Amino acid sequence: MKIRMNPTWFYLAIVFALSCVKTAQAADNTGHVAAEQTLTSADLSVSAPIAALLAKGVVVIPFKSDDVKIVPLYGEAAAQVVPRLGHLHVTLDGAFWHWVHSDDGPVVLQGLSSGRHQITLELADAAHRILTSRKVEFVVP
Repeated sequence: MKIRMNPTWFYLAIVFALSCVKTAQAADNTGHVAAEQTLTSADLSVSAPIAALLAKGVVVIPFKSDDVKIVPLYGEAAAQVVPRLGHLHVTLDGAFWHWVHSDDGPVVLQGLSSGRHQITLELADAAHRILTSRKVEFVVP
């Protein structure tokens, strides 16, 4: 037994399927465009270490991230979330390695030797792409 399909219904089904795909692509592209547009608006404000604590050998560096929420979520899927998610890469004294700071509390260090030090804070998205960076210099007494 053969089933014959009316060509009109066949073409209507194709047009409907293509319109659904186009709508899904438009929605996906809208999300990506929004993320790309905010990519340039990321900012990182970093304050000098708190002087009273620095005198005791404890380095507390307050910071504020605009347009990026600092959370411990990583990967390409997390990089597509709006509002944008991110973290800090923290480098001490120009070391070839860094550690990740993934909450919105201040960066805290202790046990540093007396003398001049430099901290580099890089604001990165969830896929570890650097958005902006700031350097802070201070002296541990």
